[in-house]
Amino acid sequence: MAKVLDPLKYGFYCVDYVFDKKDRVATYFDMITAQQSMMSMLKRGVEVKGMREWKQGPEIMRVIKSE
Repeated sequence: MAKVLDPLKYGFYCVDYVFDKKDRVATYFDMITAQQSMMSMLKRGVEVKGMREWKQGPEIMRVIKSE
């Protein structure tokens, strides 16, 4: 079994698609699963807009101390 990396540190993979005339996003922890899902959607005739990597910026990860 493959080691799962912390998604908040290393990011997610998102597949953008259209369902019921609305933009939707499917989120995956690894690129291979996202690609497999995207190909499955395309085979079923779903309008897929693309795949992208999403990473949190360092400003979000920082802890803000209240005084």
